Amino acid sequence: MHHLNNYRIRWIGLWLQVTLTLSGLSALINQDSWPTITCQIRKNSREADETQMKPMLYSSRRNTTNLRCYWSSQYVYKAAVTVEVNLFDSVKLEVVHNTSESVSSVWKLRNNNSQSHVKRTTEDRGISFLDLTTVTEKHAGEYELSISNGKNNYSIQFAVKIKSKPRKPYFKEYRKNVSCMSESYPAPSVVWKFCEKPDDIRCVETNGKITNSSTDSYGVKRVTNSIEARYLLGEHTWCCASNSVGEECTEVYTIDLGSNKHAPEILLKIGEPIVMRCRAVYDTYKFQVMWEFKNEVQCFEENMHIGHNSTVRVSFMSSQSVRSEESGTYTCVSTFSRNSAIVTVLDNGFIDMNTSQEKYDVNINNEQFCLVASFEAWPAVRCAWSHGLHVFPCNLTTGNGVSISKYCDHKHIPGNYTFYIENDEMRLNKTFTLNILQKPEVYATVMGDDITCVAYGYPVPIWIWKRATDSDLNCTEHILHGITYGPIIRTSHLWEVRSSLDTKNHTQSLHICCCANNSAGISCETTYFKSLEVKSFQMDENKFILPLSVGSFLVIFIIVVFKKCQKQHKYERKLQMIQFVGPSDNEYIYIDFSVLEYDLKWEFPRENLEFGDVIGSGAFGKVVTATAYGITKPGVSLQVAVKMLKESYDVSEKEALLSELKMMTQIGHHKNIVNLLGACTVSGPIYLIFEYCCHGDLLNYLKTNRETFHKTWSDVFKDNNFTFYHNFNQDDTLSGGKGHFVRNGSYVSKSSAPDSVKYQQTWEVELSTGNNHMTQNDDEFKYGNSEWFEDDELNVLTFEDLLHFSYQVAKGMEFLESKMCIHRDLAARNILVTNGKLAKICDFGLARDVMNDPNYVVKGNARLPVKWMAPESIFEGIYTIKSDVWSYGILLWEIFSLGINPYPGIPVNANFYKLLQSGFKMDQPFYCTDEIYFLMQSCWAFDSKKRPFFPQLVSFLGYQISNTEAMVYQNLDKSRESIIQKRNSSNKVTSGVSEEGSTLI
Repeated sequence: MHHLNNYRIRWIGLWLQVTLTLSGLSALINQDSWPTITCQIRKNSREADETQMKPMLYSSRRNTTNLRCYWSSQYVYKAAVTVEVNLFDSVKLEVVHNTSESVSSVWKLRNNNSQSHVKRTTEDRGISFLDLTTVTEKHAGEYELSISNGKNNYSIQFAVKIKSKPRKPYFKEYRKNVSCMSESYPAPSVVWKFCEKPDDIRCVETNGKITNSSTDSYGVKRVTNSIEARYLLGEHTWCCASNSVGEECTEVYTIDLGSNKHAPEILLKIGEPIVMRCRAVYDTYKFQVMWEFKNEVQCFEENMHIGHNSTVRVSFMSSQSVRSEESGTYTCVSTFSRNSAIVTVLDNGFIDMNTSQEKYDVNINNEQFCLVASFEAWPAVRCAWSHGLHVFPCNLTTGNGVSISKYCDHKHIPGNYTFYIENDEMRLNKTFTLNILQKPEVYATVMGDDITCVAYGYPVPIWIWKRATDSDLNCTEHILHGITYGPIIRTSHLWEVRSSLDTKNHTQSLHICCCANNSAGISCETTYFKSLEVKSFQMDENKFILPLSVGSFLVIFIIVVFKKCQKQHKYERKLQMIQFVGPSDNEYIYIDFSVLEYDLKWEFPRENLEFGDVIGSGAFGKVVTATAYGITKPGVSLQVAVKMLKESYDVSEKEALLSELKMMTQIGHHKNIVNLLGACTVSGPIYLIFEYCCHGDLLNYLKTNRETFHKTWSDVFKDNNFTFYHNFNQDDTLSGGKGHFVRNGSYVSKSSAPDSVKYQQTWEVELSTGNNHMTQNDDEFKYGNSEWFEDDELNVLTFEDLLHFSYQVAKGMEFLESKMCIHRDLAARNILVTNGKLAKICDFGLARDVMNDPNYVVKGNARLPVKWMAPESIFEGIYTIKSDVWSYGILLWEIFSLGINPYPGIPVNANFYKLLQSGFKMDQPFYCTDEIYFLMQSCWAFDSKKRPFFPQLVSFLGYQISNTEAMVYQNLDKSRESIIQKRNSSNKVTSGVSEEGSTLI
């Protein structure tokens, strides 16, 4: 029987071995049927050649790590190597699969038990990739690439972990034990320190009971160091968390009654814990320490005798999860003194930082110059500086609630430096452009009769030509004739300028000096030539000059005629960004964006666009609605507007569209311009992706809503017959307290609003002195009437709306002015309107048929919007910020006439130009107040220096809006009382009829 059992056991073991072997063979066979996968993470890095400034040279190298993907199970590959990325770094995940077939792929991210689509691609080269740019902790998780080639479906999985320094430590108390906690990847080391500053080498460190607990499955670990409260009686108690990336320390909140230090101001988020100490030390043991607060607080005391007679007493106050009602003043009281701390419990965190781009021109000898980012934020932030593809850690100093980060290690390398900042609530970034002043370097060449000089420098060099005779080698005599200038080109971080001198009219042997001058210095290059050699060359070539000239003229004439017949005009964007302003303030040099690099961070996968209807079409291009998947955040679609060229474009039009793209990336974001969201420039036509504005342009919006215009909200209220009265804000505190009257449809205060003459005098003082005492906070002016109800649904237009449109356009132009931008075609047709009656400035030129648009009149070789142009633009071709102010005045006239064409009934001809030169101004539009009409007239000052600046216009209109809104509330209250009285009267009449009827019965 025993032998029989052994036999059975051997037989079962042999059967299991065969089964496992067959399963392994099956797995190998299945594995062989799937493609070989190569997975890698790629990071580009650039090293700057810091020894040269002309131009900046970069060497590129590829930093690639093989992630060793292996066949895990049927249909699934896994990366054997975990992807580790530093916070704010940028990397690319790549998958190379050995197939010649076209495949479609979808990237997905599993993060905190949720899954979202990241990117859809269609590849025909066997490579699928995913760019992870300026990563945050939210990028951590398991990425899965699902691939389908029509026959097989399989997936590749990657574990991605984000490395960052630990979170700011925080404290909890339980049963007289205080725990300090922090979390990060890599896992932090948490210690207690007792000293005034945690970086003091004399600090005493203590380890309590340390526990680790994983907070998620992507490597972030929370480490807790617990210690009994009786050991935390010293004056300074810190907890520090550190890992290979950095260190963060937090001091236990303490009110020390024996110190002159200010008590802490504490910010907490609902649900967070708090531990606070009340500490007192006296040369006696006969004293008490306690807490005073509006509510009962949880506290306990620890004490210790120190020295011969002294005693330290510490009362610990704690809460496991704070509530909003726990905000307030906490007072620490002893027998001999008292002090207080303010605790504020917030619903959400915040970051308050000015994100406008800043530009600095720095001398290379200024070794102390630092880029400085300042902000207020809570909770604690994580931050970094970046330049190119390099990311650098940031150090923060905080005082009076304001945090400052300085970056000084730029080594005077010019370019864009970006400060990234984020906390649990939000994320912001700010760009600093560093330009290094460089004295021009000049190079000269001689070809025939021409001397050509090229200079590199910053800012833009200006040419000066001089000469000297043989008897005097110093170039002192200025040359004024025979000089030509080439284009101004931006090369890397310097400006390249060139100029040529024709010497054939010079009869002497000369020393010629071409000098380039800018604010950093002047440089000259000297060239010597002999006049006889020049004459000899001219005589030998004379017999060829005439036939060559005639032939060249004919060829040029044919080309010009052909080009003119082929296409009369080229696409030229109206919006321009200024690089340099000459001494007369009218000599502008525009940035040539065609020579600048395009930042690929704006690139958006074109396969994630789903096109809709054409909303604008012109001679050069069109604008199409589209749905963009994942353009704001993964898994979320957004309706956008896509700007593109027509199919029959030429190279110059493509360059113009690319230049527009680069310019929009430089301008930045503002709520009153149509913001760029992304672009598609690779492997196909160029697409510029902008915000979509659902109500179209302002001109048509005004025309469409003419019939629904109401001068006041009281009219809206009456005409709608009380049907939406309950939606109004009925807070009596909002109503004004003074009498008012209506002038030309506007609410004006009887007691405070001056008459037209007085107001005009006040405004003239404002313009002449530059004072802006009427400046208001932007937040005071709500767009549209969303304070009361969603008036988009009511489809009404009021005088207040016209004011808001005017204010918003002025705000947008103020922003463009701060960015050194000139619009050159500011009109209602170039203002778009979206939800909430939000107005946004755009440039619709590419998608406008200017050939058939009567607003664009032929003048010279171009079609121009003459009725919107300032006199200096029409007659001298000068475009400035002040010429945009003139156009803004015309735009105001359009708004307050509800879309009537300017100068109605006056054709653009010689008589029109005479009227402008004579100082003619349009009459006051029907829906306009005297104050707004005066504002228009100030914009139409013939002398551009007398026109207001856009910040002044913003202040003026803000003041008008604040007055108008106060009148609205008061009139609404009056209307409410009137309607209630009518309703009560109606009820009384109805009641009387009923009673009388019952009597008769």
